[in-house]
Amino acid sequence: MEKMKKWSQIYEWSKRVRTYLEEDFSSSSLDEEDIIVRRVTERLSDPDYLRGKGQEQGRFDAETAFRKLRRRNSRRVMIRVGSVAAVLVLIVGIVVLYKGDFSQEKNVLKLTQGVIPALLPGTNKAILHLADGRELILNDALRAKIETKEGVVEVDSMGVVYGIKVDSVATEKVQEYHVMTIPRGGEFHLTLADGTQVWLNSETELRFPVHFAGGERKVYLKGEAYFDVTEDAARPFVVETSMGDIKVLGTAFNVSVYDERTMAATLEKGSICYLKDSRKGVLIKPGEQLVCTEGSDLPVVRKVNTRLYTAWKDNLFCFEEQYLDQIMLTLARWYDFQVKFESEELKKLELSGTLDKYSDIQPLLRLFELGTDVKFEIQNKVIYVRKVK
Repeated sequence: MEKMKKWSQIYEWSKRVRTYLEEDFSSSSLDEEDIIVRRVTERLSDPDYLRGKGQEQGRFDAETAFRKLRRRNSRRVMIRVGSVAAVLVLIVGIVVLYKGDFSQEKNVLKLTQGVIPALLPGTNKAILHLADGRELILNDALRAKIETKEGVVEVDSMGVVYGIKVDSVATEKVQEYHVMTIPRGGEFHLTLADGTQVWLNSETELRFPVHFAGGERKVYLKGEAYFDVTEDAARPFVVETSMGDIKVLGTAFNVSVYDERTMAATLEKGSICYLKDSRKGVLIKPGEQLVCTEGSDLPVVRKVNTRLYTAWKDNLFCFEEQYLDQIMLTLARWYDFQVKFESEELKKLELSGTLDKYSDIQPLLRLFELGTDVKFEIQNKVIYVRKVK
């Protein structure tokens, strides 16, 4: 019964929106309307808004979308910006049913002569600096098997797998390191010599040894990475960062340290220990996140929805009541754009949403607009965030 009431309300909203669109309406009459009806009516009367929708339709390729859907195993992709935004999207759909093709009645084709350049999602790409001085440019198209004196580096569509030669461990006297660098708008997967799986996010650098010698397995991280560590009780795995070390035996966790002021470690399974200087270690349990901030004596440990911090490795962005400046920073690393806010107030707007990493960013921005008083303007590779006047 409750669902029927909601649908009836949506139906009534759509009829009122249609009435205003078919007739000349005054600002005074709209001022007295429900905020949802007023906002939708104003948006659908805005040539810039209609032009953007026309461009989105023109870019849509059903066949490509279907292939992508199959590749993702029919995973359901949802974009959510609160209940009001969801209702607004339904209203727009119903209004279109009432009105017919807006692109014809509003001459959208004439308004779309100047096409806004698309912000393309990132790709699998990286630079692997081998210990012997060679440099490999990695991407989806590369298929290679590179011989080194210590082992073999295999590259395919699944990433990089590094295997060592058994005899090289015995003869190696000085521990040498490879460095994998992920540029802005990139990501890559790496399998270390011990079988540990590492997913590297945009703007990340991982320094790892040719082989793990001694009593521990240590790597050095800048940026963000998800680790699924192969268990070896005799040799703990250590992720060293500028903000301290994460020590594990065998577990799955995410580490984010994009600057030298904040580090966050999010644990999905197993257990990890945070170490810094000579202080006593801080243990973290599954479902917890440790945040260490420069200037703080002790790190903060809190319960979190780990999916929000690890979904990026599964090709999703998940935001839940997150500040808009943090959302835009995350998206900017992947879509490779700059963001400029009109005011500090807009940065602290809290939004929620889930987005397929390999999809167009503009539908998400348009949906954010429908749920708020914010407008996103794209000029070249800069997104301007403004308040609706």
